[in-house]
Amino acid sequence: MSENSGSLLQLDSEHIQRAADILKTVAHPARLRIIDFLESGEQSVAQICKYLEAPQPFISHQLNLMKAKGILCSRREGNQVFYEVANRSVIEVIYCVRRHGHNNEACGAVSERE
Repeated sequence: MSENSGSLLQLDSEHIQRAADILKTVAHPARLRIIDFLESGEQSVAQICKYLEAPQPFISHQLNLMKAKGILCSRREGNQVFYEVANRSVIEVIYCVRRHGHNNEACGAVSERE
């Protein structure tokens, strides 16, 4: 094994670990619903709470977990905080999983490789 292949393996391992961290973080019904709601664009914490019919401390905790993993980003405007999905690829992966779970259809990218 060459020196380069060792660093590629480490890089691959880092990407895999990052992907696993993201999947673990979004693997919660409330977080999936939040991401689903944010798919249409930026929303305030109050709007997210209303949509999920959940208390603000619970929602803020979920938002902070996803922000810490780079799934969401936020901005403050006065006393309101607005969140949005930081990387739209997360939405695509969740959509694919949801579609597969709904009717056992394969995702386009996966079925094209097979």
